Amino acid sequence: MHSWLDQQQILLSTQITQIKLPHAILINGVEGAGKNEFSQWLIQVISCSEPEFFQQVLLPCKVCKSCLLHKSNTYPDHLLIESDGKSIGVDQVRQASRFFEKTAQLGQCKTILITAAHNMTVSAANALLKTLEEPNADNYIVLLTSELETLLPTIISRCFILDIRPPVGERLLAELKQSGTDPFANLSHLKEIADSSVNERYQIFENCFFSFLENKIIKRSEVLSFLNESNDSTRWLEKAMVKLMRQQYEWVEGSSFLNEQVIWSIYQLVLSAIKQLKTLIQANKQFIFEKLLVDITTVLHEK
Repeated sequence: MHSWLDQQQILLSTQITQIKLPHAILINGVEGAGKNEFSQWLIQVISCSEPEFFQQVLLPCKVCKSCLLHKSNTYPDHLLIESDGKSIGVDQVRQASRFFEKTAQLGQCKTILITAAHNMTVSAANALLKTLEEPNADNYIVLLTSELETLLPTIISRCFILDIRPPVGERLLAELKQSGTDPFANLSHLKEIADSSVNERYQIFENCFFSFLENKIIKRSEVLSFLNESNDSTRWLEKAMVKLMRQQYEWVEGSSFLNEQVIWSIYQLVLSAIKQLKTLIQANKQFIFEKLLVDITTVLHEK
């Protein structure tokens, strides 16, 4: 497990031994931060009949019946809820409520893990509130998210929040055993850091997008083609805009070809488009990108 998770493991290990573990835990962190691995550790420790301490961290024994059943994904007192396509529906959350109403079959507690909790529909989130408001003894629910700000405030307020914040720059690259000198390298760049072919595609996209912003020969259709074809397009858009901001303030090499106000206006348009793609269940990706590029063109012409 990543070293940046050590303190969170120590914290929850202490809460478990003191019988003070919260019944609802919301783990927030970017993709690749270790949320899944961390949640599996926590759930297995809660279920284990003989957990053991190692350097202040509780670890599952891996030999008791509970641990063996977890290993084979057949532990009867644990429920995994994942997004069905793009969302988590109300029926899935109601299933969780019914699951908690039943007595544990094997251990003394029951656990539920909801991955990508930000994908819950409004109806599903409201249904979950009742379960969070009326926790039963020895029932624990763990929610994972990379988009804390999109969750209902009432959900957030009823959970114990764990923010996973990996290091950046050289510390992160050393942890991942990767080379590089980017002082702003972070886990949102993981694909480019770990795969040279992905990084090459990003560089091509960045050059294309910047040429479009500089009003060079690059056509809007060329940028649109990049955005529609890549699964990383929203992340790449934001990454490119953040680079422009850093160049504006001379935090990284390169001259900024747009003024601060224009960069900020375009960045807000990009964030708005990304939010639509993430929150609208039937979002039309091509239409949203087309509108984004038209709106960016309007901003550029007004500068």
